[in-house]
Amino acid sequence: TVINVMVIPNFASVFAKLGADLPLATRILMASSEFTINYWWLILLTLFGGGFAWFRYINTAEGRLWWDGKKLRLPLFGSLFKRIALSRFSRSFAMMLASGVPILKGLSIVAESVGNKSIGVAIGDMYRGVERGERLTSTAAATGLFTPLVLQMLSVGEETGSVDTLLDNVADFYEEEIDYELKQLADSIEPILLVFLGCLVLVLALGVFLPIWDLSGAMSGK
Repeated sequence: TVINVMVIPNFASVFAKLGADLPLATRILMASSEFTINYWWLILLTLFGGGFAWFRYINTAEGRLWWDGKKLRLPLFGSLFKRIALSRFSRSFAMMLASGVPILKGLSIVAESVGNKSIGVAIGDMYRGVERGERLTSTAAATGLFTPLVLQMLSVGEETGSVDTLLDNVADFYEEEIDYELKQLADSIEPILLVFLGCLVLVLALGVFLPIWDLSGAMSGK
C-alpha cells in the first residue's frame, strides 16, 4: 500500500513526461496505484464491511461450526489446531474421570468446552454411542479423529479401568506433537516469507526499473 501510494505515482509522472511505451507489468502497477489513490475509501469500506460480516457469521452457531471444521483442514495450521483441541479434550476428560464425574456427564461438558465446534460435534457422537452401550474406544474410533496409537491406549485404559490415567498420557502425547509441529511450522514459514519477498522485489523490478533500463539503453544507443 505504501509503495502504491507514495512510490509508484512518482515514477508514473516521470514515465508520463517521457511518453514512452510501458511494459505490461508497469501499466498494471500504475493502474493499481491509481485505483488505490482514487478509491482508498472504497477499499477501506470493503475491508471493514467484509470483516464485520465475517465476524458476525462465524459467531453464529452455523458459522462457527463451518469455520471450526475448515480450520482443521487448513494447510500448515490444520493439524496443529486439531492436536490442540484433542489435547484439551484428553486433559479435561481425564481430570473429570479422575474426580469421579460419570463418563456421559464428562463427555457432555467437554463437548462444550473443547474450543472447536466441529470436534465438539464428534464428541457428542461419542456421547450418544456410549449412551447406547458402546465402548468408549469404539465410539472414539468412529469419529476418525484419533490415531491408532491413541485408540490402543484408550482400549487398554478401558480394559484395566484406568481410562483417566491413559487419557493423561494421550494429552502428554498430543502436547509433545504440538511442540514439535510448532517448531516445524516456524521452519516452514521462513522460506515462504523469503519467496514472497523475492516475488515482490521481482514485480517491482519488472514494473518500475525495467522501463528505466530500457530508456537508458535507448538513450545510450543514440
